[in-house]
Amino acid sequence: MILDTGHLQTLMFLAHASVPPREKLSSHADPMEEIYFVLSGSGEMGVDDENRQVGPGDATWIPTGSSHRLLNNGEADLVILVVASPNW
Repeated sequence: MILDTGHLQTLMFLAHASVPPREKLSSHADPMEEIYFVLSGSGEMGVDDENRQVGPGDATWIPTGSSHRLLNNGEADLVILVVASPNW
């Protein structure tokens, strides 16, 4: 975590994560909306039934409660920022 509710007033958190080549963030759903922003690397982002290739500069909005997953299908680490906002 870079920032969380101890520092923020209206956001849940800002996180930095790295997914090694051929690894994944397993499918899950959260009680908040999120934005995944790709800093470097490449992968396949899935939200509910939709999958898309993502790379540096791509942002994916994940609605509250949507199933989402991320696969690093590249040769380098897939580095992301994740912003989460509570479902007020």
